[in-house]
This record gives sequence, structure tokens and C-alpha cells, in this order.
Amino acid sequence: MILSNRYYMAMLLLFAGASKRNTSSAFVVQQQQQQQHHNHHHQQQQLQHQRIPIRVAQSLLFSQNEGGEGTAVPTPTPAPAAAPAAATGVPAIEPLKPFLPAMDPNYMNIGPVGQEDGNESTFILKRSSPPTKDELSNENLYKILMIECSDLEVNTLVWKCLGYAFDTDAKEWNSDNVFPKWREKYPTPPDLIGMQRIYTKEVDRVSLKANQSLVRSVPVDNKQSLKTHLRPLGFTGYKYAELTPNKTRRAQCANWLLYYREELFGFTVEELKERRQKKKEAEEAEKLRLEKESGKKMDDEWKPPVTEVF
Repeated sequence: MILSNRYYMAMLLLFAGASKRNTSSAFVVQQQQQQQHHNHHHQQQQLQHQRIPIRVAQSLLFSQNEGGEGTAVPTPTPAPAAAPAAATGVPAIEPLKPFLPAMDPNYMNIGPVGQEDGNESTFILKRSSPPTKDELSNENLYKILMIECSDLEVNTLVWKCLGYAFDTDAKEWNSDNVFPKWREKYPTPPDLIGMQRIYTKEVDRVSLKANQSLVRSVPVDNKQSLKTHLRPLGFTGYKYAELTPNKTRRAQCANWLLYYREELFGFTVEELKERRQKKKEAEEAEKLRLEKESGKKMDDEWKPPVTEVF
């Protein structure tokens, strides 16, 4: 009986020891798994902390909201010449630092453009003459997107197409022949790019608003002119990570120039108004024809409001 009791006690002790060892092993495995999960979570937090400043910096530097808020790079320096990029179809890297010469109010009148005054630009442009077919060619406008011309050259070409004319004697721009509706709002040529490259609200607001006005003057049918005309040259659009205010506004100016070339170039204001009226009448006639064929009244198709320059 004593032997049986000792045997029974021994078996209990052995069983208890085995259970303890198994419990300890399971506990160790559980602790290891928890530690691994903690380490993984800690690493994810570190990565998020590393990404947050980048996102914040991008949102501040590249903002294009109505208020024009943005952040300028604090160290001012003249912008270096852009490297040729047409061969690769990749836009040149634009300088993001403030461009000091553009801070001079007279820069718009005396800054180098095209091949004038020994300037070595490959951009076809002459400040003192009306816009030409060569200036509005696909190849020339493509250089705007590839940043192979200066901000002033982009502005100057758009100004000429809007009707501003440069007085070589007075060394200033006049607005006698500017599209009437545009002249009411901008009696002097506005900076459509932001040549100073300082994107604070105080400095950039005027340029941002002027660029938005230019964009609103393009009808919806001409909003995709870049893809229509410049894709054969290699332009497939900017990647999201590449976007800056400067590139965005260059693209918008280039698109407007294509619209101008295709729809406005070579016509007087009276002729443009007549063409607009005929187009409206043709659209109404087509709508009535479709309603007659279908026997149903058609709702007017909604289109974004357009504020034409003429």
C-alpha cells in the first residue's frame, strides 16, 4: 500500500513537471510572438514618422489651392539654365529656389527671351512682333513642358497671343489690342507662371489667380489639347511625384496656347463672336434633330463654365 502511494505520488510529480515544462514552452513561444509583433509595429511607426515630413513638405511646397498657400525654399539663388530633355522625353529638373532677377518689376520688359540680344535660347520667340506659326508649333510648345525655355519666355508668348504688344521705344507692354474681357481684368500683362518661384500667398496669389483665369477661358473640348497634339512628340504627362506649381502652370499655359492656335489665331474679335454664335446654333439644331428622332426631350449637357477672353 505504501509502495502504491509512493508510486502514485511520483507519477503526480512527473505529470506536474511535464505540464509545467509544456506551459513554460508555450509561454516562451507566446512571448516571442508578441515581441515580434511589437517589433514589427515599432518598425511601421518608424517608417510612418519618416514619411510624414516628406508628405507635409510636398503639400506645403506644391500646394495649388485657391488661397495660393505654399512654402518657398529659403535660400535665394538665380535659376541655372535647364538641361536639354527632348531626346529622352523627360522634363529637365527645374530649380526650386527663388529666382532673383524676376523680383525686378522691369524684368518682364528687359529679361532675355528667344535669340534676342545674343540670348542662346533654342525657344523660338521674338518679344517685339506678333505671334507666329513657328512660335506656336508643336515642337516649340513642347519645350515649355520639357522646361527648355525660361518662365519669362512662356509668359511672353502667352502675352503676345492675348494681344499685348511690346513697345520697343517705351520698353513696355501696351494693351490696346488685348482681348476685351481679358483687358478689363488685366490691363497689364500678369505673371502666369510665378517667375519669382516664391509660393507664399503674399507673393504668389496674383500669379495663381491669373493662371486660373487663363485655364477657365479654355472650353471643355480643348482641355486635352496636350495629349492630342504633343503626345506624338513623346509627352505622356507629368508623374504625380514630379508635379510642382511651375510644371503645372507651364502645362496649363501650353494647353491654352494650343487652344489659341487651333481656335483663335488669325481671327478678329468680331469673327470669333460670329463663329461662337454659329457653333451655338449648330448645337441647338443637332439637339432638336436628336429629340425629333428619339421622340424624347433631351436635357442640356452640363459643361464647366467658360470665361472666354474675348
